[in-house]
Amino acid sequence: MKREKAVAVGNRAGVVEWANAAWSRVTGYALEDAVAKPVADLLGLAGIDYELIDFVRRRFERGEPCEIELPLDPPGGERRWIHVSVESLRDRHGEVSHFAAIAWDVSDEKRAAPRARPERARRPAPGAPTPTRPHLDLALASTDLSAFVRDLVSRRAGTLAARTAFDLDLPDRLPWVGIDRDRVEDVLAGLLGDAAAAIGSEWGTVSVSTGLARNEAVFVSPTYPRNCLLRGLDHGLYAYVEIHDTGPPVDRTVVAALSDSAARDAASFPRAGRAASLAAARALLRTHGGNLRLDADPGFGTRVILLFPC
Repeated sequence: MKREKAVAVGNRAGVVEWANAAWSRVTGYALEDAVAKPVADLLGLAGIDYELIDFVRRRFERGEPCEIELPLDPPGGERRWIHVSVESLRDRHGEVSHFAAIAWDVSDEKRAAPRARPERARRPAPGAPTPTRPHLDLALASTDLSAFVRDLVSRRAGTLAARTAFDLDLPDRLPWVGIDRDRVEDVLAGLLGDAAAAIGSEWGTVSVSTGLARNEAVFVSPTYPRNCLLRGLDHGLYAYVEIHDTGPPVDRTVVAALSDSAARDAASFPRAGRAASLAAARALLRTHGGNLRLDADPGFGTRVILLFPC
């Protein structure tokens, strides 16, 4: 599908120096609201949270690319969702001097995303009961995922095996996500307990990290030697929690089943043990509009990536 793309170029101070004619059509804001003004002013005018503005600024100053999706409420128009890709430009001395931002409208995709995808009907075996899927009424609350995980680990770590060390990589000021805090805490606590149990009485490490990941992009783990390409997700940008343990790995058949994009639920797995915990975690994530990825290797243990849509 061909999309109209808005382009803006600005300097290191964050002031927009030029924008193309598509800027107004894509964002709904006039050129005079953007050109020769700090881009933070426009984002603030649009009601974007400071945490997200600061996240983009820090990535730009470090010379790192950044991709985000922003809800914009243009004057006299309905809300639209804009995907923005920001690249840092360097001068001849290699210093970051300007940014280039490319934006396009993804409102249709965002409006369609919450709708449940139709699943292929499966013919039940003769005499088998008709499966039912539980419905969850989520009590969503805007949450700083890093702070949430840090607090959980601090409370739970002391209840686990003494020889299990926890290594945390929880950056501040990620975009906040809407989660059912009680249900997510139960799931994360269970996964942490499973990770520690896999290590057992031996010395080992459970590494817990948070960050941002993007659909159709390579996920680069800070702890696990194998990166993976995130595909088949419903949204563009996700905040993630990664849990990696150095114990014996989860069986590869469980990895293959839980990493499959096909619709499966906890009934597909044993009713107890780590496989059932992982299946329940994925079911809760899907209820949130997110997903789960799982990988495991002998000698490296197991890593679970929980993806929450931003």
